[in-house]
Amino acid sequence: MLTPNVCSCILKTEQTFGVCIMIMSPSFYRTIHKKQEIKSAIWNGLAARWLRQHTVKIIVSFAVFILLFTSFLMMGTDASGNLPAEASLNEQVVTVHTGDTLWAIAKKYADGKDDIRYIIYSIKDRNGLQSADIKPGQKLIIPAV
Repeated sequence: MLTPNVCSCILKTEQTFGVCIMIMSPSFYRTIHKKQEIKSAIWNGLAARWLRQHTVKIIVSFAVFILLFTSFLMMGTDASGNLPAEASLNEQVVTVHTGDTLWAIAKKYADGKDDIRYIIYSIKDRNGLQSADIKPGQKLIIPAV
């Protein structure tokens, strides 16, 4: 028996318990798969064309992102370039050694009447230090007291 959409309906009662099985023509399956192949080829072509048109924009955007990311990372490090001005004639430059503290350095360059806390404050202020942490090899400018 043929249905209006060109399917044949074959009734096999002993195998399907009276259920009608629709068998479509094999050419119909081929057209479905060809349409899928055509659709995928069209999408692949569109994606390739879009990528060709926007490659430069993508590369430039990525480079700008990397540049901004690294500049934000470097803001809080010593690489940001916050160096104090050169030492004047009446100032001394000291290289920090292992075990040195600001207190010991200030005490070394203080005469007996100066408050060491004020000298530490002036050393920190002159060198742009946020805290009393100093590293071996770091150069400190000792202002004239």
